[in-house]
Parts: sequence; structure tokens; C-alpha cells
Amino acid sequence: MADEIPALGTDENKEYRFRQLHGKTLRFQVKAAHDCHVAFTTGAEETDPMVEVFIGGWEGAASAIRFKKADDLVKVDTPDIVTEAEYREFWIAVDHNEVRVGKGGEWEPLMQAPIPEPFEITHYGYSTGWGATGWWKFLNDRVLNTEDCLTYNFEPVYGDSISFSVACSNDAHLALASGPEETTPMYEIFIGGWENQHSAIRLNKGDDMAKVETPDVVCTEEERKFLVSFRNGQIKVGYKDTDPFLEWTDPEPWKVSRGQVRSSLC
Repeated sequence: MADEIPALGTDENKEYRFRQLHGKTLRFQVKAAHDCHVAFTTGAEETDPMVEVFIGGWEGAASAIRFKKADDLVKVDTPDIVTEAEYREFWIAVDHNEVRVGKGGEWEPLMQAPIPEPFEITHYGYSTGWGATGWWKFLNDRVLNTEDCLTYNFEPVYGDSISFSVACSNDAHLALASGPEETTPMYEIFIGGWENQHSAIRLNKGDDMAKVETPDVVCTEEERKFLVSFRNGQIKVGYKDTDPFLEWTDPEPWKVSRGQVRSSLC
């Protein structure tokens, strides 16, 4: 079960409010008449370089990706893409030196562009402007409480990585699938299994494809941050901002579109 996501308001002054970015994909819902703006920076302020994503700009007629406040890298017609009547969901992935922007429930981006001068993105800012106010809900803020059971509840994955924090005594499990249920093929990543002594990658509920010793990798007393990436079948598992401690490459890679973390005794 997930906690309620707080709604954050923005005024019409087009002033970014900055927050730390965890992972490489930002999922959010926004309710505004037009001009929903998201910036990606190297700190908690406007920086140079900076990537900006405009959703429903130009009085709601178009969307764009802009670099260094200069020319648009890409601009597409998106009439009525946002509305002040209801929340609309979007995702933005900033990995592999490119930006991809899409609608919730759609895995093909509605626009994408390479970053001309790649830089380390650590924060994002959000704003509305030019006569529009807005309300935002960032899905990355959710806290998920899982029971001591063997059931996954899947949700969409839009990028090529998942960043999460978990506090539990053992057995934090992440499943990666191609649909909203347990399917074949499916990857399972076990962190702190075998009484918090080992971690492993398993394919299709069969044998472990990779298994390493990871004593006390998870803990009930503190949330530990992990990053799992899965680009082109190359799966890497590790603490966030460190080298991976577990890796395996699938010789027959497939597209991951759903994922879910479950844990034991949290």
C-alpha cells in the first residue's frame, strides 16, 4: 500500500522550485491550463548547463526540450496535452546522455533529444508560468509498505533503471516484467536473501543467473538506497552512487515495461 502523494502548488511567475532527483526517471502528475515546466540541473538552482522540458507551452499548443535557455532541441505540437480540470501523468527519463518525455501509460516518448553537452544531473525544478498556476504530484515521493508475502504488484517502468530505498531485515525483491503481472520472460533481483547473506539475479523463476555474497546488505534500522539498471539486457545492481555489486547480461534481452519491489519483514 502506498502513502498519499502530497500535492505541490506553483504560481504563474515561472519560478522553479528545486528538489533532489533520485534515479534517472521522473514520474509526475500535473494539473494546469498550460505551461508546465521541468528543469534538470547540477544543483538546487538554475545552473549552466541546464535542460528544460516544456509541456503544454505556447498557451497549451506545443511541447519542447531546450538546452541552456537557447534554441529548442525538439518541439512538437501537443494541443490540449494538459488541463486545469484534472491531473495528467507524464514521465521524463534523463539517461544515456539524452532526454525522453512521454505520457503516463505510453512507453514510446512523445519527444526525445540528445543532450549536446552531457553533464551530471542531480536536481530537478518544476514551475508553471505565463498566466497559469498548477498542482503537481511526484510519484517518486511515494512510500510503499509491503507485507511478508510472495506477491508482486506491478507498475509501469519508463526508463532503463529503478532507484529505490528500502528498510527491512532481509529479502528485498524486485521483479522486472514485460506486463502488469508475472510473465515469461521475467527477471527477479533478490537483495539480502538467504538471511541477508547473499544477493542474486534469477530468470523466469528458474536457476540463479548470478549470485554473490552480500552480508548485511539491508537493514531494518535505516533505509538503504539502491540502483538497478537493465539496459539492453545488462542488469546491474548496487548501492546508489557506487559500483554495482551484482551483474548479469541476458544473451536474449527484451524490453522491461513493468517493475515492483517487495520485501520481507519491513
